[in-house]
Amino acid sequence: MPASGRTVTLDEALAIALDHLRSGRLAEGWDLYALILDADPGNAEALHRMGFIAGRRGDMDRALDLLTRSVERAPDADALFNLGTIHHRALRTEEAIVTYRRSLALRPDFPDCEYHLSEALQGAGRLEEALAALDMLLGRHPHFPAGWRQHGDIAADLGRPGAAVHFYEMALALNPADEQSQERVAVQEAAFRTRQAAMAARLPDGRHDLRDTTILIPFRADSDDRKRNLRWIVGFLLKHVDAPVLIGEDRDGPSDVPDALGPDLTARCRHLHLRGNDTPFTHKAHLINRMVEAAETPIVALHDTDIVVDPIQYVLARDRVRQGGGLVFPYNGLFFRIMGQEVQRFGYTLSAAPLNVVCPRFSLIHRNSPGGGAFFDRERLLANGGYNEAFLSWGYEDDEIVERFVRLGLSVERVPGPLYHLEHERPANSSEQNPFFAANRAELDRVCAADSGTLRADIASGRLRRPLLSSRDLATPPPSPRMG
Repeated sequence: MPASGRTVTLDEALAIALDHLRSGRLAEGWDLYALILDADPGNAEALHRMGFIAGRRGDMDRALDLLTRSVERAPDADALFNLGTIHHRALRTEEAIVTYRRSLALRPDFPDCEYHLSEALQGAGRLEEALAALDMLLGRHPHFPAGWRQHGDIAADLGRPGAAVHFYEMALALNPADEQSQERVAVQEAAFRTRQAAMAARLPDGRHDLRDTTILIPFRADSDDRKRNLRWIVGFLLKHVDAPVLIGEDRDGPSDVPDALGPDLTARCRHLHLRGNDTPFTHKAHLINRMVEAAETPIVALHDTDIVVDPIQYVLARDRVRQGGGLVFPYNGLFFRIMGQEVQRFGYTLSAAPLNVVCPRFSLIHRNSPGGGAFFDRERLLANGGYNEAFLSWGYEDDEIVERFVRLGLSVERVPGPLYHLEHERPANSSEQNPFFAANRAELDRVCAADSGTLRADIASGRLRRPLLSSRDLATPPPSPRMG
């Protein structure tokens, strides 16, 4: 390889190219690495460095190809780390996790890789593993500010503003110029003050005052798990908040509520029983609208039978509705599946506190879920169409109301903290096996394609209303149940 009248060795050319790269002369580095590959097409270092430069230039496909070829020829911790970042930036999170772990297997003490691994694990909802990666990183490198900031991000995700502030302050103590930590510590300090004010405003019996909010629980006793969960959720609500609870059913025959709740809890709740649905499937949207109409408070809160949030999140959501929020979720989108003995522990304690402690070990069903529960101004909800009764059984009704509210110019907001879903049997009524699932998806697609004028015409014409589901609407029998 000629240079200044003499021939340089391959190692000399690689050293010169690396100097170009480290000095920011990416074009010169690229050209020299290309010459090296002409002479040695399988040179792993040249493939690695060219892949890195391609990534810096935003040519992600070329970066992926070059880096993949490099690690196939000679696995190297730095090359694997850079390949992991390409996967990460392309939102191939699981591939990024695997690649970062391969890098750490070659170089266990690799702070940047451990930090990026924790970010990827958090993005995948594997929070216990993300925290373990951070503990390993900060145990060896306590002066790594980005690690403390990442710890703060996870604490904020979990609705722990006090802990998040602590971690962000650790990052700022190490790097006062860290603008991300500066911004986030201010947000979490405000969240902490808001939570403290809500705690201080509790009633003398320790409950939160939600007497202006009716909690609406649509219920179908399609399994013993459902009846158990209804009993626990109602007990939990009445233990922690002072609010009217309205339970709704849409089925023929006698009510299942007294059997599920027992006489004491039944006496403390209102009940709306719609008869005429002689199918094993609920018409949840129709039922919710009738419950909203029956409510006597200015605010209503939809609350599924199987979900738990920290009670203070109800207060935060109610307060946002008071301040003009259109649809306010009582959680930040994180939707954890709680299984096994922790479900039983909840039934014993009727407290979210143990779930707050153990939730990182459970799987994250969604990062940005539209389901489980939502708070509304009652009159605003009715004026904007309520729930869309074209949706039958389970599937997409929660997605639709979010899309419709956004298109109508109403806010969709969230409050800090996760939501916990108690496991239960899933008969066809609670899964995509129900016979209406495809039609529900089609209705969601229609709404997503509509403009505000079309949607307001739908509301005015009554297109979002329909009669209660009955056996006349069934075309196929339901499949057998599954667990989930």
